[in-house]
Amino acid sequence: MIPNLKEMTGNAMSFTEKVTTRWDDRLVGSKACLECGDYLLECFDQFCDTTRMHKFSVRPGAFLGFMKIAVVFYFLALIALWVKFLGLAVILGTIPIFVTVFQFFYYKDFISFLYPEKEGQNVVGTIEPVDEVKQQIIVSAHHDSAHIFNFLDKDPENFPRKMQIANISSFGIAIIAWLLWIGQLIGFSMTIPSYLAAGIFTLLSYNVGQLWFFYDKKGTPGAGDNMICTALAMEVGKYFSQQKIAGNGLKNTRIVVASWDAEEAGLRGARAYIKKYLSELKAVKTYNFNLECMYDHKELGFLTSDLNSFVSLSESMVEDCLAVCKSLGHPIKKVPFPFLAGGTDAAEFAKVGIEATTLAAMNWVNKEGKPAYHTPRDTIEAVDAIAVSRCIEVGISYILRKEAFLR
Repeated sequence: MIPNLKEMTGNAMSFTEKVTTRWDDRLVGSKACLECGDYLLECFDQFCDTTRMHKFSVRPGAFLGFMKIAVVFYFLALIALWVKFLGLAVILGTIPIFVTVFQFFYYKDFISFLYPEKEGQNVVGTIEPVDEVKQQIIVSAHHDSAHIFNFLDKDPENFPRKMQIANISSFGIAIIAWLLWIGQLIGFSMTIPSYLAAGIFTLLSYNVGQLWFFYDKKGTPGAGDNMICTALAMEVGKYFSQQKIAGNGLKNTRIVVASWDAEEAGLRGARAYIKKYLSELKAVKTYNFNLECMYDHKELGFLTSDLNSFVSLSESMVEDCLAVCKSLGHPIKKVPFPFLAGGTDAAEFAKVGIEATTLAAMNWVNKEGKPAYHTPRDTIEAVDAIAVSRCIEVGISYILRKEAFLR
């Protein structure tokens, strides 16, 4: 049992309410997000042995920009079908597929050069052990907030259907264009099939066109996703800082508390930090205990995969975490990350061989009712205090377990 757990939970909730009220829209590169980063550094200074503000360049518009590119090229490909320029329709239909796959499926910097550059800020603090460092555990979250997703905000019940039809239509027009073009090359008359295809995709064009309005220029308050998790990480850090002051510090485990920026722009903050400080991360055995989306304690689970399930996370770390949960009596599960659900910062650590997992409290697929995720409803009222309490307890207990393994 962690002493003062109720107080720590209340502190995390109060901190989140304060920050998300003061800066209720923290899109990466915005004045609000930069000011929030500065404030977090001041907070980290109060309990960490050392702190670091890591500034980096990011082009946030590129992450969701693929949607508008897909819309434009869809309509251009549709016109090419109507006028029977099938080779051109193939090119116009295929380009957005490559953009979508690289930009969203794999989070690559495929079209970033098309968008303006902004500044991001990662905030990192360390609490050193009293003896030699033999391992370090990074307890992380992110403080930037997401663009409001209009589909989730205004019509959450139909969100999956709208996205499925739009994606099928976007990919379908490319596939049909290829088939028609190949048929033309081998000598078949494609006039009637071309007009038929053009007519079908014209009927579907409304669904694709809606993607132009998928997200709003304004950001969410980002309480559950993900300021509460930064507050959680801070509470874990404060606990070990206070233990150290009281003469009960960890012997060989360095605690790193990190709040990444630009997670909502494709994990760019964590990626930039790892790129710059990879040698430090590799110098000692490192684990990343990442936190996301504290909405529903019944959905608490450790991710075994990430980044649309293309990146495997640490099975051994997840098993360690589940052993901790079992000892505490918390029914927390392990879950693979769903395809097309996006990604978390743990993926960036896993990609460079660092053991990582993310603990989240939400259903990544089911968005029934009025979800807070990526909507203006993402206020402190949407945060599940039970999930917060359990995550603090699990995080601290996991670190104590890893420390005990060293003895």
